[in-house]
Amino acid sequence: MLKGPRAAWLLLLAAPSVAQMAAFRDLTSGWRPPSDHISVPQSCDKPQSTIADDDEARAAGAKKTTDLELTIVSTTPAALGIDDEFTAIVRLKNVGSQPVMVPAITDGEQIMRTSAEGNEETYEVGDITFRLATDPKHTAPVFLSSAGALFANPNDASSYVTLKPGNWLELKLRGAVQCGAAQCLGGIQPDNKAVLSAWWYQRLLTHRISGCEETHGSHNIRELDSLPFSVEVRNPPAKTSSMARKF
Repeated sequence: MLKGPRAAWLLLLAAPSVAQMAAFRDLTSGWRPPSDHISVPQSCDKPQSTIADDDEARAAGAKKTTDLELTIVSTTPAALGIDDEFTAIVRLKNVGSQPVMVPAITDGEQIMRTSAEGNEETYEVGDITFRLATDPKHTAPVFLSSAGALFANPNDASSYVTLKPGNWLELKLRGAVQCGAAQCLGGIQPDNKAVLSAWWYQRLLTHRISGCEETHGSHNIRELDSLPFSVEVRNPPAKTSSMARKF
């Protein structure tokens, strides 16, 4: 029977991993997507630009993800005002049995690399969008104005955070209780039991140049809806005229 420091070390290795936060990113402090660094030659008279839709991969990725769980931990303020801004803490947790890698860099320019041939650039992005349901049955969520993303270079493991089973990535993001889409069916109404949710969308983006042709592609990796988060939504406070008298 082993005793002493060696026995303690072996026991530590055999112990299951402790659930804990693996990383924290404050996207309210700033984030930046990478810009294109390659383009069609200036000698091209009629350059062509296309978008390659990866519908098959997107359909496959849209199936329920079982290895990650997305949770809205809190909002500040706790009660949201229509047209007002808010911040939220969101947790992306590994609830599976294998490690999961997710993008970890806030500045996309840091991870952008061009292929040796100089005709292709690729990066991975994971972003979060908020949705809010204030309709009577809470079945018609509205996409809110919100922004925040993390980036990674597929050929650089250090640009990812590895979530071991039980560990999570925590994010701080900013949003506004305003419609973030071209059209908002139903709009946003006051509701003391509104339902706020978040959507994680992780994908591989490609940009290729072939002669006078330019192609942008998107390959879906995973999509994940958060657990519902109950929140109060209030009307904005009435504005008092500066000419009003006080008696």
